[in-house]
Amino acid sequence: MASETKQSLTAQIAAILSSDKNDSSDKRSLASTEKNQRSNDDYRIVELSQDELLVEFQENSPKSPPNWAFKKKFYNAVVGLFIVLNSGISSALPSNAVPAIMQDFHESGDQQKVLPTAVFLIGYVVGPLLFSPLSETIGRKPVLIWSFTVFVLATLGCALAPNWSSLLVFRTICGLMGAAPQTVVGGIYADLFFDLRSRGRAMAMYMSACSFGPILGPIISGCSVKYGWRWTFRIDLILTGITWLALLFTSETFGPALLKRQAGKLRKDSGSNRYFSRQELNLDSRFTPMEIITRPITMLFFEPIITSTSIYIAIAYSLVFFYFQAYPIIFGGVYDFTVEQTSLTYIPIGVGAASSGFVALYYDIIYEKAKKLNKVWTSSPEYHRLPMSCIAGPCLTISMFWLAWTAKPATHWAAPAMSGFIFGFGFQTIFISLLTYVTDAYKIYSASALAASVIVRSIAGALFPLAAEPLYNSFGVSTPSCLAALKSLLSTFQRSRIASWFSLIVTCFFFFFFFFLFLTTHNVLTS
Repeated sequence: MASETKQSLTAQIAAILSSDKNDSSDKRSLASTEKNQRSNDDYRIVELSQDELLVEFQENSPKSPPNWAFKKKFYNAVVGLFIVLNSGISSALPSNAVPAIMQDFHESGDQQKVLPTAVFLIGYVVGPLLFSPLSETIGRKPVLIWSFTVFVLATLGCALAPNWSSLLVFRTICGLMGAAPQTVVGGIYADLFFDLRSRGRAMAMYMSACSFGPILGPIISGCSVKYGWRWTFRIDLILTGITWLALLFTSETFGPALLKRQAGKLRKDSGSNRYFSRQELNLDSRFTPMEIITRPITMLFFEPIITSTSIYIAIAYSLVFFYFQAYPIIFGGVYDFTVEQTSLTYIPIGVGAASSGFVALYYDIIYEKAKKLNKVWTSSPEYHRLPMSCIAGPCLTISMFWLAWTAKPATHWAAPAMSGFIFGFGFQTIFISLLTYVTDAYKIYSASALAASVIVRSIAGALFPLAAEPLYNSFGVSTPSCLAALKSLLSTFQRSRIASWFSLIVTCFFFFFFFFLFLTTHNVLTS
């Protein structure tokens, strides 16, 4: 019975997406049933029955988000970019400050070291279940305003935390509230940019913010920890506070929410309760509240595109946080780097990630030229986004083997550090390619689709690094990096069967394998 319910939900979503693709035919169908139509420059009012007047945007209405002026769209897009960047920075912010924090609070143990990051990512797992469906019901701006407000206050709590437990509580709240930008902002870009080219470039910016945040976090903490670990969170508080002020001046971008607001205004001004938006007429009949809340999970298990892309992105994301745990061990242990020097070794990862944006733009130009020439391969929508991930997949494997084989005292420190360039290019390109593909496929439900991806990758990012330090302490530098390289190599082959549950089975096996190694090595170290 539950399976039938979930399948019916995905079928309803597919039907709605299909109807969006055939908007013109919908309008013809609607016109055949309407009794009267009243129009102005912004909205059209369609009389469906004596008791129902449907409020819709005119085709070229300046009130519709895709038709906004460039300055307005640009401001909303840039603020969304910085919100995501702030959330990403916070996710990995304590990486280089943890030793100082633990010393101040008299804590010790390998498990404790990863908790400030792990509990944040646990919040990332729970948050999307609430925020993404909510943004597709009440709109994007209200969700971002109140969630980011709590996020700023929780960041202040981290800076003022009197003990280890309170710090972990505030970090969990930060993760829970920081999940909203990670899922909702992608939906904002889908609202603002309807044509594939503009949306692809906007999503590339969004993915850059998602990726650059975790890279900048360790750099900030590494450079500020010498002034005291609390300054790490104070700097983050300043950044989030400025972004919060900019967020207050953004506009709602979710079209159905804007139409619902306009219908309410017409009801109030006219004194008639006949005005409705399409969302108000269809919400109760198409989706129950439980279906709305569980939509990301439903899509994760019953949409092959979401399942396969989420797993592959999770593998890449887990390797990012594996790097964050490995770098202090490698450069601090093998090369005797200070915390500040170690933080600078993350720069090649950022440079590599930045270069992926230019490569993606170049591929977009190639695709557009080929499409104008009516090349056969451009007839398949998948070829607009997915080929870049096929290039990026091997980069992860190469970079991990590079790190494993060059991180030795006899080798100059620049050799392992430069592996980060290839790694940054690889994981950033995977993010841009796959998540843009998901956004293209699910449109107005892209927030829920992105939420499913955030859930899976956050679980991977929280669990996988737990094994990093015990593995490096037990087996040295080379073996754990080689194991991670083999894991990324396997995921590259998984992608070729993009609709297969085999990917999920193999990935779960590897998660349990690494977790077993973590438990084994922990027992060896503590015995």
